[in-house]
Amino acid sequence: MSRSAEFIRSVLHKRMIIIVLCLGLVALGAYSFHRLPIEAYPNIAPLNIQVITQWTGRSTLEIERQLTIPIETALAGLPDSQSLRSVSLFGLSVVTVQFKEGTDSFKARHNVQLYLSGANLPSGVQPSLSPDADALGEILRYRLQGNNYDLSTLKSWQDWDIYKNIKSVPGVADINAFGGMVKQYQVMPNPSKMQFYGVRT
Repeated sequence: MSRSAEFIRSVLHKRMIIIVLCLGLVALGAYSFHRLPIEAYPNIAPLNIQVITQWTGRSTLEIERQLTIPIETALAGLPDSQSLRSVSLFGLSVVTVQFKEGTDSFKARHNVQLYLSGANLPSGVQPSLSPDADALGEILRYRLQGNNYDLSTLKSWQDWDIYKNIKSVPGVADINAFGGMVKQYQVMPNPSKMQFYGVRT
C-alpha cells in the first residue's frame, strides 16, 4: 500500500481529531480576518520621511546651499536608509528619506530627528518632519487668495485660524503650510530721543 493511501486511511480513522483541527483553523481564520487592517488604497511603498524646512524670502540657490545640502550631509549614513531625494524651491527645502522595507516608523523618525540636530543651519531656521501617515494620505492642497489683502494678512489667517479649524477635523494627521509673508512688529529706536529721555541700552 502506498504512503498516500496509508495517510488517507489514518485520516479516516481519526475523524474527530481532523474535525477539531479544521474547526480550530476556521476559528483562527475568522479571528485573523477581523483583526486584518483594511485600507481602500493600501500603501505598498517603503517608508518615506520628509524633512520640510522653510526660510521665507530666500532664493532657490540660497535654499539649496544653506538648507538642502547641510540637511543631506547630516542625514548621510542614517540607519536603514535606502536613498535621499531633495527639492529646493523659493523659500522651501524638502528632503525625502526612503527607508528599507520593514523599518519601524517610530524608530526611523527618532533617528532622523537625532541626525538633524547635527545639521549646520542658519539661525532661526527649524526643520520639521512630515506627518506620521501614509504617502497616500495627502488628500487636499489649497491656496489662499485675496484681491484686497496682502500676503502677510493671508499668512496670519492660515496660521491662526484656518490651520486650527482644519487640524480639528477627525482623521487629519497634520497640515503643512508654506509661502506668504509673516507679519512682524519692529521697534525702531531713535537714539537722540532715547538720550533726551535718559534711556540707556
